[in-house]
Amino acid sequence: MSREMGWKEDVEVSLTVTGLFRVGSGRGGLEVDLPATRDPSNLSSSLRGVLRKSVRRMIHSANLSSLAGCEEKIFGSWVASEGSQPAEGKLRVASLSSEREKSRRQRRTGIRIDGVFGSVAHGALFTYEASEGERGSLTLKFKLGFNYPLDDEEAASLLAGLNGLLYDSIGSFASRGLGIVEKVDIDQKFQQYANQTLAKCFLGR
Repeated sequence: MSREMGWKEDVEVSLTVTGLFRVGSGRGGLEVDLPATRDPSNLSSSLRGVLRKSVRRMIHSANLSSLAGCEEKIFGSWVASEGSQPAEGKLRVASLSSEREKSRRQRRTGIRIDGVFGSVAHGALFTYEASEGERGSLTLKFKLGFNYPLDDEEAASLLAGLNGLLYDSIGSFASRGLGIVEKVDIDQKFQQYANQTLAKCFLGR
């Protein structure tokens, strides 16, 4: 792809998640307090959120100051500045068919802790659902699409964020060790394209 045109092709990404994995339905249930959902839009939203945090973290922790500002261009702005409108981001995330649809559902019990006193909260006991793969891990597949082409710096920022997902967590209950990402597979063509700029950013620190 010509670098003058930027990157506009879809990028396929797969995450291997170890142990239990959970994306909540956003509502309580009758048989379980916190049911899980297999709605692909919820999973896409979860990846978008954790990927945005990873891009921000990598830019600051890896001292990639030349990439500052790329996060908002990729993901859009949450809050409009005075006299302006929220900006639409370039990134679209779609969940593809994955092992999660064939995974076993587990029901677990949790205990709520009072954030003020650090003790067991009133009515503390609750139940929640989570998924588990046949071999103790799940593969989640996504397609990243773009409303407008990414420039070189934006592509480098996105690649850094994707690499930064390793050993991060996706889904809810990360504090309980759910959804730990043990492997990240990224479209090779995109890696080769974005690595050129990313390597220059590291060398230019």
